[in-house]
Amino acid sequence: MLKTYYREEFDGVAVGRVERDQDFTSKLGFYHNEYQIQYIFKGERFFFYEGECYRMCEGSIAFIDKRQIAKTCIIGGKYHDRMLIEIREDILVSLGNFLEVDLTGLFAAHHGVYQVGDLPEVMAILENVEKLIREDKSDTRTAKVKTEVLQILLQHEKWDHCKGGKFLEQGIKIHADKQRRVHQVADYIAEHFREIGSVEDLTTRFYMSSAYLCRIFKEVTNFTISEYINLYRIAAGRTLLADEKYSMTEIANMLGYDSLTYFERVFKKQIGMTPLQYRKQLARHK
Repeated sequence: MLKTYYREEFDGVAVGRVERDQDFTSKLGFYHNEYQIQYIFKGERFFFYEGECYRMCEGSIAFIDKRQIAKTCIIGGKYHDRMLIEIREDILVSLGNFLEVDLTGLFAAHHGVYQVGDLPEVMAILENVEKLIREDKSDTRTAKVKTEVLQILLQHEKWDHCKGGKFLEQGIKIHADKQRRVHQVADYIAEHFREIGSVEDLTTRFYMSSAYLCRIFKEVTNFTISEYINLYRIAAGRTLLADEKYSMTEIANMLGYDSLTYFERVFKKQIGMTPLQYRKQLARHK
């Protein structure tokens, strides 16, 4: 069962609410790898982070730092009704610069699960977000939604003491074991993304069949193995593009791409512009 209450994008901030009784490997958000806030209205999910399990239930909120997404997954639970807020990195950085607050640092510092159901300040913000999405049709609607989302983060001193504890129920062990196996592969990719040529390179090293590894990797991270490798390659590519001594072809080869055209296509899909456009943008801001 999957019921979507709403799902809208507000210039780099996306908000959706779904009710479902099983997990899906398909992407339900607007973006692919962004900062996230998840709130549980009903039911339960399980938040896995660095091999440990945290239970999310009614009133739980999770803050997910995109830079730690390799170590995080929210799966499990027979039924849940949840709100997902996604924030694109460029929007978060620009808002933080305007407010003179390190918002990406807030996500890094508060990555985890908190029980906020009894905090009227936080609940009022979430209710305002829902009301804006359902009822507000004004020209300032986007700005209002962004303001409410920011308020969740800026009131961290009110919810920081509500961090949830580890969930130790034996029945969740199968998920934790799967998490650990995928994290081993993810850690290897983070160190060797330049030289990995195919999924078979990983299946041989980790003694898993290709079909099984691809299935559990997607289930745990919500990325295919190819997508995950490209996340690291493009992140490294952004750093290399800042150094003008390297040509586009040299950078593509350094990242492990055999084709400049393919590098350009993957880069544009992730960043929204070509590598050359990105380099020019960097030059303008020097």
